[in-house]
Amino acid sequence: MRPYASLRRAVEFSRLRQRGRRFNAGALTVYRADPLSTDTTSRVGITVAKPVGKAVVRNKVRRRVAAILQQLLAGRRLRLLVVARPAAATVPFAQLRNELERALV
Repeated sequence: MRPYASLRRAVEFSRLRQRGRRFNAGALTVYRADPLSTDTTSRVGITVAKPVGKAVVRNKVRRRVAAILQQLLAGRRLRLLVVARPAAATVPFAQLRNELERALV
């Protein structure tokens, strides 16, 4: 089971973009905010836009980011929005992991 819940509504995404702290981490941009009092687990949104590539490539990037977050968010409560840039399609898995680790510190 995932250690986080997904952000679902557009309002949650835009609130994180406006009020969250932004970290530019190479192929990713991460918006981070403290959890709300009602959050029991981390809340995460992953955005991969069309400039990253076709649907197969975008889904691969999304799955890679989700797998990394599953490992990194165990035992944490955060609100995150991860936005993949076009470079995320060609970056090795280990580099993506390092970039996300730096953004979560």
